[in-house]
Amino acid sequence: MNQTSPYDIVVAGGGTAGTAAAIAAARPGRRVLIIEESNCLGGISTAGCVGEWFAGITGMGDIFNGITAELTRANCAWGRFFNSEMLKIILQHQMQKSGADILFHTRVTGASVSDGSIKTVHCHNRSGFFEVPAKFVIDTTGEGDLAAYAGASFSKGDPVEGLMLHMTLVFILCDTGKPVTPYLPEGLQAIHSRSELPGLGTGGRLPDGRVYCNATKVMRHDPTDGKSLSDAEAEARMQIARIVHYMQRTSHPTYQLCASGSKIGIREGRRITGEYTLTEKDILAGVTFNDNIAVATSQIDFHSLTEPGHGGRREQVPPYGIPLRALTPKGLKNILTAGKCISGDQVAHSSYRMTPTCCMMGQSAGTAAAAAVENSVTDIRMIDVPHLQRILCENGLVLDPKGHSSFYIQE
Repeated sequence: MNQTSPYDIVVAGGGTAGTAAAIAAARPGRRVLIIEESNCLGGISTAGCVGEWFAGITGMGDIFNGITAELTRANCAWGRFFNSEMLKIILQHQMQKSGADILFHTRVTGASVSDGSIKTVHCHNRSGFFEVPAKFVIDTTGEGDLAAYAGASFSKGDPVEGLMLHMTLVFILCDTGKPVTPYLPEGLQAIHSRSELPGLGTGGRLPDGRVYCNATKVMRHDPTDGKSLSDAEAEARMQIARIVHYMQRTSHPTYQLCASGSKIGIREGRRITGEYTLTEKDILAGVTFNDNIAVATSQIDFHSLTEPGHGGRREQVPPYGIPLRALTPKGLKNILTAGKCISGDQVAHSSYRMTPTCCMMGQSAGTAAAAAVENSVTDIRMIDVPHLQRILCENGLVLDPKGHSSFYIQE
């Protein structure tokens, strides 16, 4: 297999967490590569069309602050909602300014591991299969792909049946200004009442006139299984057709479908087993840790695993700390996770998986990796945590949960 030139740090996955990780790692002068399977940075917030922050948005660090400031300057932010298309431009521009290299349309396929250290990251794109040597790697794939390929242990789903939170394909409606003919592909069953809707109702109007619809609900699928993920994507698109047809006949007679995510939104995949596992008990107590590197603020947002509609558990929790140990996979030395694949139980995961929190984790992971490379630390467990925390605080991360407010919306 061909090898590229070596990098100090390779970031696998260009979502919100990965973008922040790569920027943070590159700013001090490290040689950084971010690998992303789609054609843009931002993951679910861009390619997934999920134009909302579902957590507190202050104290998240200067990278997140810079992103939201640019969205505001572009007149593309409305409270916790934003324009996903503009976010694609902003994230790529911020990445290019940092000096990190970007490799779009590329998938991570494996890793070479020796004595607990990842030596090369295996990839594939139109050029074929190749390896990228790296001193340090960060898994921000969302589903923990790279860590799993490297041999890390993980959990998936609930402890009884292994069921995971549902997936959602977001879509957008635009007003044509005149009545439209409702359309439903032949053979699909029409929806006749709100009680028959598969997910969280229909949608809400944005200040720019579009209607944002986080409304599909695809259950009993596994995003780490290729066939199951493909089936979920297909099912979600047909749900969109049925929901749009219902909305055109009832609440939105002049609206047409104008956009949908190019990838389905995955709430839950692998949870990589770390040196510490965040639990439901932890988040209900608003815990803090000596090695805090992020703070989560969002509610328990645990949708029903088996029933359509709004069912599930929504519960406000106090802000709580996320320790570096939860980002440190057991048995591996030179890798951190960041984002929704960190170590936690399923209920805790339903809270810390939100994109602002993922961005904060990503900045912390990238900063930690850069510090490890600079100081020739080959095992992340040997990093100077108080020094890392000082750097993070200097860069705008509020690491004390008491400096945050809890985020709660009763849908």
